[in-house]
Amino acid sequence: MLNLSRPLLTRIVAALIVLGTLAGVAATYRRWHVEVRNRSIEIGLEWPEVSTLAQISRQPVGVVLARLKAEHVTSLIIAEDTALALEEAGAIHPQRVTWPDGRFSTSVQVDSPITLQRIRAALAARGIPELPSAAGSPPPAGSTEFTAGGATPVRVPMDYANLRLLGLGLPPDAVAAARSAHLYIVGRIANFPGVTDASAKAVLDNLRRQDAHLVIFNGDEVLGYKSLEKDVADMLRGPVPPPQNEQAAEAAPSETGLIYGAVEFSKQRGDQTLTSALQGDYVRVHAIQVAEMSQMDPEEMVERFVRAVRERNIRFCFVRLPFQVGPDPLGANVAFLDEVTRSMERGDLWTGGGLSFGAAHRFLETRVPTALFFLLALGTAAGLVWMVRAFCPLPRATETLLLAVLCIVCLGLATRGDTGRKVLALLAGIAFPTVACLLTYPRPRSVRESLEAGLEPVGADKRTCVVQAVRSLAFACAITAVGIIHVAGLLATRPFMLETEQFLGIKAQHAVPIFLVALAAVVGGVAIPGESWTRFKSRARQQLRAVYDEPARFGLLLLGIVALAALFFMVARTGNDAGVGVSGFELRFRNLLDQLMPARPRTKEFLVGHPAFILALAWWWRGRRKLAIPAFIVGSVGQVSILNTFCHIHTPLIISAWHVGLGLILGVLIGIGAFFLLEAVLPTPDDFTTRYARDTETPRKTEEKALTWRPGSLIRWFLSVFSLYGNQA
Repeated sequence: MLNLSRPLLTRIVAALIVLGTLAGVAATYRRWHVEVRNRSIEIGLEWPEVSTLAQISRQPVGVVLARLKAEHVTSLIIAEDTALALEEAGAIHPQRVTWPDGRFSTSVQVDSPITLQRIRAALAARGIPELPSAAGSPPPAGSTEFTAGGATPVRVPMDYANLRLLGLGLPPDAVAAARSAHLYIVGRIANFPGVTDASAKAVLDNLRRQDAHLVIFNGDEVLGYKSLEKDVADMLRGPVPPPQNEQAAEAAPSETGLIYGAVEFSKQRGDQTLTSALQGDYVRVHAIQVAEMSQMDPEEMVERFVRAVRERNIRFCFVRLPFQVGPDPLGANVAFLDEVTRSMERGDLWTGGGLSFGAAHRFLETRVPTALFFLLALGTAAGLVWMVRAFCPLPRATETLLLAVLCIVCLGLATRGDTGRKVLALLAGIAFPTVACLLTYPRPRSVRESLEAGLEPVGADKRTCVVQAVRSLAFACAITAVGIIHVAGLLATRPFMLETEQFLGIKAQHAVPIFLVALAAVVGGVAIPGESWTRFKSRARQQLRAVYDEPARFGLLLLGIVALAALFFMVARTGNDAGVGVSGFELRFRNLLDQLMPARPRTKEFLVGHPAFILALAWWWRGRRKLAIPAFIVGSVGQVSILNTFCHIHTPLIISAWHVGLGLILGVLIGIGAFFLLEAVLPTPDDFTTRYARDTETPRKTEEKALTWRPGSLIRWFLSVFSLYGNQA
C-alpha cells in the first residue's frame, strides 16, 4: 500500500487546494464577466391597464404612453384576443341554430371581414380544418360557421363552446399603439387543446410577425404542456455563437425570433420542464400578482422590484399599475414608476446599482473549460482530507488511501454534468467552513502547557483578548473563502445563474459543519498537533464515557434543548422552501437595512454567528472557558452562513460580497461591544498566578473534565424521565 510521508502528504493536499482555488478564481471571473455585460432592465406594462388609465385620465393613449415611457417604461405587454373577448366586446354574436332534422350548429355573426380573416388565420395556425360551405347546405352537427357580410364564411367541425378561448393573435389597436410609441411588444398567449409542433410554431411565428420580441405564457400552463415542452424550447432557444463573436448572442434571434420570459415563483404547469430544457436561455421575469398587490403598500412593491433586479438577476419587470382611482391616477402611477427606476439606478456597478433600461437580453454562456472543473474536484477532495485531518489525526497509510479514493470519486462526479458538480459543491460547502472552525477551535490547553509552548495567558488584558479573537475570525474567514471560491467555481454556469439549477443540500450544508464542531466539543476537542491516532482514540473514548456518566443537571439540559431547538429553527429557515415564515417585525427590520445599506447583511451572521465567535475566543483567552465552548459552537453558524451566501448563484457576486462584508463588520462590532459589556457585569476570572497554582495541584484528567462542555447528559435525562413515567404508571 502506498504510504507517503506526512510532509509529502501535506504538500500534496496543499497543492491540490491551491490548484482548485486558482481554477475557481478563473471560473468565477467568467461568471462575473457575464453578469457585468448584462445590465439592461426591461419594464413592461399591461395594455388593458394602460388603456384604462388613458380613459379615466381623459387623455389620448399616445400621450399616456409618452409620459410612461419617460419613466423608463420600455414595453407594452399585450395578451392575445380570444373569441370570448370579442364576444364580450360585441364584435361577434353567436347564435344556436336548430335544423329541421334535429341537428344543432352555431352561427357566429362577425362585425367585419378583417375580424373574420383573423379568425380564419387563427384556426389555420392551430391546425383546425376548414369545411367547405356550399350555399344553402346545412352544416354538420356540432359545427360552427363564422360569417361577415359578403365575405366567404368560415365553417369548422367544432362546437363554438370549444372555440370561445381560441386565440386570435394580438389586438391590432394595441400593437399599433406600441409601434406608435416606439415600445417593445411582449406577447401573451395561452396553451390550447390539440397543440402540435406545427401549430405551436405557427402561433409563435404569428407573434413575431406582430413585432413581439418576448413571450410570456398566459393561464395555468405553458405552451405545449404536457408533452411538447422540449419541442417548444427548441423554438425559443437562441443559436450558439462562436466564442470569438459571443457579444452577438445577446440579441441573437431564436428559431421563432422570440425570447421566453419565465416568471419567477410561477405555478404554471410545464414551466420547470421548459426552463430545464432551455438551460438558462431565457429571461427571468418578476411580477406581483393582483392578489398580492391588494395587501402591499407602494413602497413594498418598489422594494420587491428593486431586490428582484439587484439581487436575483431579474431582467424583466412585469409591473401592474397600483393606482386606478383618485384625482390624478396618471400622476400617481408616474410617480410610482419614477421611484422604481430611480431605486434601480441608485449607486453604481460596485454597489449593485447603476442599471440601465432597454430590451432584456439572455445571459451569455460562461464557457468555463471542463479542465477547471476537474481541478476544482481535486481541490474539493483535498479539502475533505483537510477536514478529517483537522478533526482527528489519521494514520499516514489511511490518510493516503483516503486522499486517493476521494480524488477518484470527485473526478468521477466532475464528469456527471450539473448533478455531479452540485454534489461536489455540497462537499466543498461542508468541508471548508468545518476546517475554518476546527482550526480556530479553542484547544483545552492547561496553563502549564501554555507556558511550555511559550504562549502567555492574557486573562487580565481585555484588549488583547479581543485582538486575538478578531485575528482568529479573519483566519477562519480566509479558509471559508477558499470554500466559497470552490463552490462558486463549480456552479459558474448559466443554468445556476438563472436558478434553472440550484445548489444541492442547502440544509445539510448548514447542519453538518455545526454538528461536527459540536462533536469535537463532546470528544474533548480537535486533534492536538503531534497527537497520534492511538492517543486521540483513547482520549475521545474516555471523554465520551465521561460525558455519558455525567450527572444530569437541569440547567445544562435546558441549554441543550434550547440549542437543539435553535439549530432546528435555523435549518428550517434555510432554502427557498423554508418551512418557517418570517415575522412582520423581522420584515420591517430587513426593509430598514435594505434602505440604509447597498445590500442587507444576513441576520444570523451579524447578530448571531460573528458576535458569538468573537465572544467565544475572547472569553477563552480571558479565562472563561466554560462559556467559550458553547459560544464557539454558536459562532460556527457565521462561517457556515458566509459560504451559504455564495451558494445562491442567481445572486450577483458583488451583492453577495456586500452581504458578507457588511455582516462581518457589524458582527465584529457587536461582538466586541457585547464582550466589554458582559465583562463589566461578570465576575473577574482567576488571575494567572491563581490558575497556575491550581493547575500544578490538579490532576490533568480532572482539569480536562472541568474545561470541557458536556451536552451528552441529555441521554441520561431522557432515560430517567421515561423511568419515572413507567414507575408512576
